[in-house]
Amino acid sequence: MAVRSQIRSTLHRARALVEAAAFRERVDPAPRRFARLLRVAIGLDALSELRVSATPAVARLALRHGLGVRTVHALHALEAPTRAALVDGERVRSYAELDAEINRLAHALHDELGVRRGTAVALCAENCGEYLVAWFALMRLGARAVHASYRSKSAELEYLARHSGARVLLVSDASLDAAAELSRAHPELSLTLVAVGPRRREAGATAYEDLLARARSSAMPARERRAIESESVVYTSGTTGKPKGAVRDFGRFGVMEGARVLERLPFCVADRHLIVTPLYHSGAQAFAMIHAALGATIHLHPHFEPERALEALSRERIHSVFMVPTMIRRVLELPAEQRARLRTPELRGLVSGAAEFPEALRRAAIGQFGAPAVHDFYGATELGWVTLIDGTEMLARPGSVGRALGGQQIAILDADGRAVPTGGTGLIYVRNEQTMDGYLGDAEASAKGRRGAWITVEDLGRLDDDGYLWVSGRERDMVISGGVNLYPVEIEEVVAHHPAVREVAVIGVPDAEWGERLVAVVVPRGGFDPAEVERFARRQLASVKVPKQWEVIDELPRNNTGKVLKRELRARFAG
Repeated sequence: MAVRSQIRSTLHRARALVEAAAFRERVDPAPRRFARLLRVAIGLDALSELRVSATPAVARLALRHGLGVRTVHALHALEAPTRAALVDGERVRSYAELDAEINRLAHALHDELGVRRGTAVALCAENCGEYLVAWFALMRLGARAVHASYRSKSAELEYLARHSGARVLLVSDASLDAAAELSRAHPELSLTLVAVGPRRREAGATAYEDLLARARSSAMPARERRAIESESVVYTSGTTGKPKGAVRDFGRFGVMEGARVLERLPFCVADRHLIVTPLYHSGAQAFAMIHAALGATIHLHPHFEPERALEALSRERIHSVFMVPTMIRRVLELPAEQRARLRTPELRGLVSGAAEFPEALRRAAIGQFGAPAVHDFYGATELGWVTLIDGTEMLARPGSVGRALGGQQIAILDADGRAVPTGGTGLIYVRNEQTMDGYLGDAEASAKGRRGAWITVEDLGRLDDDGYLWVSGRERDMVISGGVNLYPVEIEEVVAHHPAVREVAVIGVPDAEWGERLVAVVVPRGGFDPAEVERFARRQLASVKVPKQWEVIDELPRNNTGKVLKRELRARFAG
């Protein structure tokens, strides 16, 4: 029986590999891939990075350890050892220094804390250099990085530790108390805390620099056979029930996958990139990885402050930054004289994502930073990066999140899995080579959003004849009023254009007559007159789409990635 099972498993893997190869050739044929590689390499000025004198060392690195996400810092340490790799406050690490620190920490984790291939280690700290070092050290060991919010409470950390199996936690001042409380209350978890920050030696934690100082070597650890390259677990926002841990192996994100993204982004080798979104979010992780691969200098802020972010964009001559829409709004709401003084002529890429980028905000961003610089994309932790759109396309196709990147396929399906005609709204399904492996320890949830090789996160959307995608919101946010399907995003876009509306969220609440009635929850700007805004909406929307109830709120509730928590609004205004 065991032999038969092994044969079936081998045949299944072989069939999956053949199907994946056939899909890749159909969606992105080899001639197109090779042409893309050459075009992107030239556009990135990647050929200038090559040094003849480093060629033998690079060849040895490739033969011994491979070239991929686990070795990008080692590669640039050979090609450009003195270039700044990471700027974290007052500390600047060169590529040679950062590569050596990654290696030392990998050895320390392995030798002193028993971290091996597949071992789960939780990263629960503010943005800091030690977070990035630990993440890349875990990649070199083939260990599993579990990303957690540094704002987590003790009970939340307990769930994460039990669910992921993490017994080593990298913590900071912000998370030390919660982690120490958990360790005291649940000794059976046998937690080891590795701490960074001024309070690092409190609560029995091991100080990061002490662990590093005891490391036996700064040479790259040997790669174990069949090592997982870079498995990461990112916990979803938990909009319903407990958060789910989406598992992705970033080792699959190779040269070709990078080229597919970079052919449509204005990035270059040795750029300067600013990170202000939390590193436990998959968006920040993706941009950190891309810019490490490019040999860029990454400027790291512990958390987002609009004034400091704009000042860095200007004074550090930053080339690119990823911000969620709420962050962009806060930068654009800084005083006009401050924005005029802090110009950003070298900013080529202001990339947004993770939440809806309203049309009015898009246009304001384009007005401030220029259409070529502003970008938006559709993707998810579970899906990877699916589409991209720049500011020029945004002006031509308002509301769209762009066309699929190379190697991506998008389908719009109804509830029964049938294709929806072009222009019709249905569930967005994605197929690519970057989707998650599944939800950690939850086979049922992993299978729920899949139809064969296709996967959905239950977003609704539509495609036009040119392949541009529009997202209408989550399926659970759709409102059925009087038997008519209503999509809140469409209504929000109209209401948000009124000058008295700073932000708006449209929800459905139970109604005896209509089944559900539309409620517009508004964050006002200046004087807000519901009757005036309703008249404004009626001039642009069918009567069934006009909210029947208007509520004013100081601030919309959001999760850590900037998405509006509509479940909280429904609970508040359902009466």
